[in-house]
Amino acid sequence: MRSPDGVLALAVSAEGGRLGYSVSRGGSVLVGWSALGLRLTDGSVLGGDVEVTGARVTAGDGTWRPLWGADSRVRDHYRELTVRLRQAGGRVFNVIARAYDDGVAFRYQVPEQAGLRSLEIVDEATEFALTGNPTAWWTRRDFDTDENTWQSSPYSAMGASNTPVTFRYEDGTYLSIHEADLDDYAAMTVAPDLGRLRVGLVPTPGRAAAVITRTGRATPWRVLTIAGNAGGLIESHLVENLNPPCAICKGDTSWIKPIKYAGIWWLIQHGQATWKPGPRHGATTERAKEYIDFAAEHGIEGLLVEGWNRGWEGSWADQDFTQATPDFDLPGVVAYGKSKGVEFIVHNETGAGVENYEQQLDAAFALYERLGIHYVKTGYVGNITGHHHYDQRMVNHYRLVLEKAARHRINVDCHECVHATGEARTFPNALAREAVRGQEWDAIGDGNTPEHTLILPFTRMLSGPMDYTPGIMDVLWDPRRDGHRVHTTAAKQLAYYVTYFSGMQMAADLPEHYARSPGLKFIEDVPVTWDETRVLSAGIGDHLVVARRSGADWYVGAMTGDRAQTLRYPLSFLGKGTWTAESYSDAGDDDAGLDVRRSAVTRDDAFTAVLKSGGGQAVRFRRVT
Repeated sequence: MRSPDGVLALAVSAEGGRLGYSVSRGGSVLVGWSALGLRLTDGSVLGGDVEVTGARVTAGDGTWRPLWGADSRVRDHYRELTVRLRQAGGRVFNVIARAYDDGVAFRYQVPEQAGLRSLEIVDEATEFALTGNPTAWWTRRDFDTDENTWQSSPYSAMGASNTPVTFRYEDGTYLSIHEADLDDYAAMTVAPDLGRLRVGLVPTPGRAAAVITRTGRATPWRVLTIAGNAGGLIESHLVENLNPPCAICKGDTSWIKPIKYAGIWWLIQHGQATWKPGPRHGATTERAKEYIDFAAEHGIEGLLVEGWNRGWEGSWADQDFTQATPDFDLPGVVAYGKSKGVEFIVHNETGAGVENYEQQLDAAFALYERLGIHYVKTGYVGNITGHHHYDQRMVNHYRLVLEKAARHRINVDCHECVHATGEARTFPNALAREAVRGQEWDAIGDGNTPEHTLILPFTRMLSGPMDYTPGIMDVLWDPRRDGHRVHTTAAKQLAYYVTYFSGMQMAADLPEHYARSPGLKFIEDVPVTWDETRVLSAGIGDHLVVARRSGADWYVGAMTGDRAQTLRYPLSFLGKGTWTAESYSDAGDDDAGLDVRRSAVTRDDAFTAVLKSGGGQAVRFRRVT
């Protein structure tokens, strides 16, 4: 089966009873023969000793309009191959494969049948036998976190990794492996084995099966996003397209709205305030109202308050999600925000106490709905008793939270949860999730390297919207005087609002820091959702230039890794006429400084970004004639 443009080809075969597949691009093999199948607890492999009993090719071509996203229109154009298979002994199942112009995907479909009422899956037999020795960008496999640094190595030297994991072939082809439509299943990882990558499902501790589920269903898609350049990976909508259409869009959807928000957060990350009540408690009524005033003055639509509720004094696992601390007036603060046009973002840190959280979900979400709260940030810090953060039970928990939140008109920003798999198409109230080593590590750990921040758009961000918490203007702030600082320039922090995609973008710094930075103006102006996205120049780990359009205005973010460099990009994406370019660039030796300029440009011009090591540039283009 070939992609609609004829460039990509995916072949499924069962020669000698061995089920496998291969993938090529323009005649060059990217993935050689690789096994397919599911390993079951009875010792059998659903995929071994099989014969093909039939095959059918269909096609689909449609356009859907997301409520919000990187583009206002998304084309869903593919060819689909269904291969019907019978195993010796009579078991039957199907492999469903799709080929798009920007990649291929496949999944297993197991019908209900006598002798196989349920699926108890130990692991998958699925493989990816990449050809040659492409460069790999990967992060250490961990069943409980994605907050490890990203690294690069030859394919032959990579270790076991969480996904997405991305590769560059010698001919310049890029390929990224991930999954889509993860539901009632364990998350996927990959591990090298004899020159190929094997899928590994996140296990459930103390249980033989990683997945116990019904038959009459399909497994998550195994996705290979493929592009002729690095930017093509970012522009792809393949992972989203492989998810079902919106499940919550039949009624009123006005409450589903991307948001820019401030927060009582950075102060706590730097140890200048506490989550728990006491003399340095961060979440007080007085401080929340001060932050609301700041947000309202600068057009920032929301305020996150961490530490507002009871339960922070102990292990964090016994939180109360309806009762505020004595010094925080929840109804009063929410009402004050409403009067100023600022939404309240309620924090639900479970402390890994999942059972406790589930017992309170209905009451908590009902309270939030009554108060007019439409945003929740969840957290799962700690070890979950009897489970990994990414096992089947927890994957189902994160979906349960999304579903219950939707019933109460609440949007979700999920921290410490499993990687995204394109579910924002089905549940657009999934505005963001963490699943990343984000900005907090510049305050609580050894920081993020410039290279790490330039790998994220081509790996983690391919899975879905990413809450990195950008916007630190005083990158040198170190109140504890212990050597912590943000390892970027202020201009790169502004560039993040364009280069990093999220339905919830934080203005993460303190109000007093914004008061003395001209960068606040860009944060006021930059949108959160977009009509069009184009990658103008990209090198994984090295540099990225992204242009995004909202309405008539264009915004460009440019950023670099360790290497200082000057980038020039054409402005051919602009419409006719003269445009004003408002640029925020690195300023001399001061990483916290900004060089703000305005210039007149047309679509025939090129724009220059002079970037320091770890630097960036953010530009707004407004049409004037």
